[in-house]
Amino acid sequence: MPKTIQLVSRDRNLQAARALILERAGYRTMRTSNLTSALQLAANCQMSIIGDTFNLAEQDDFIARVHDASPSVFILCLRYRLTDPTALLKAVADCFTTPPGGSRICVLEPSKLIAWPKKAS
Repeated sequence: MPKTIQLVSRDRNLQAARALILERAGYRTMRTSNLTSALQLAANCQMSIIGDTFNLAEQDDFIARVHDASPSVFILCLRYRLTDPTALLKAVADCFTTPPGGSRICVLEPSKLIAWPKKAS
């Protein structure tokens, strides 16, 4: 049976794109743009992904409340606009493969890496 992932975002276009990526990879998705609904639905899925359309306080509150009510649910918190399909699927897979006893909360922050300029040849 496929794993169900809840997508929580206020950007319906981005949410639809993420749903399509995840569904093509074999996951089932549920979508909501409302935090109250998201909290109620979280117990019916294996993972909730909360997007960057919610501020840090809203994201942190959502994480705490879902974790308290449904500690078996994985939570992937996106602190930036993740649009790369490969990166999204990797983040989901990495979160799902957390070893037993490990945290079920995964937070993706924007990278602080600076690309080095290529050397002229």
